[in-house]
Amino acid sequence: MRMSRIVAPLIAAIGAQAFPVSETAAQVPGLYSLPKSDFVWTWGDTNLERRRGAADISMNGNEAQFHCELNATMRPSSTMSTTDFRALEQQLSTRLDFIYAVSQTMNNLEYQHILDWATLDCKEYTPEEKTAEERAQREEEAREKMQRELDKRRERAQRHAE
Repeated sequence: MRMSRIVAPLIAAIGAQAFPVSETAAQVPGLYSLPKSDFVWTWGDTNLERRRGAADISMNGNEAQFHCELNATMRPSSTMSTTDFRALEQQLSTRLDFIYAVSQTMNNLEYQHILDWATLDCKEYTPEEKTAEERAQREEEAREKMQRELDKRRERAQRHAE
């Protein structure tokens, strides 16, 4: 029996609302929420032993609290040139929503049978804790900089007043 065109999407929508979003949900078109910790997403061939040669696209990007590394290789049958790879890297590197843009792009390339494999490895950034001495030194430098700026403004104001 076939489900009607209305019933199938309705069930999918209800299911999406009823179940919590998993860490790989942002990898699926239409859903977008970042995981809470480090994650690795893969597209195309996931067999590591089949991956040969250097990646066609290898770049780093950031979004929210994550630093990510993207590596991707296109199929040998792909008509993309090195210029196309660099243009794609440029487009992705300028996006503020880097993870979403990569996910969307890799899904499209995989759908078009251009992508052989891709891996997006994201690590959560945690800043190093500063010691009390380092914080005090940074505050002192900030005060000195602020004082220099105030002095410059006073000098300018005096010159303009004359």
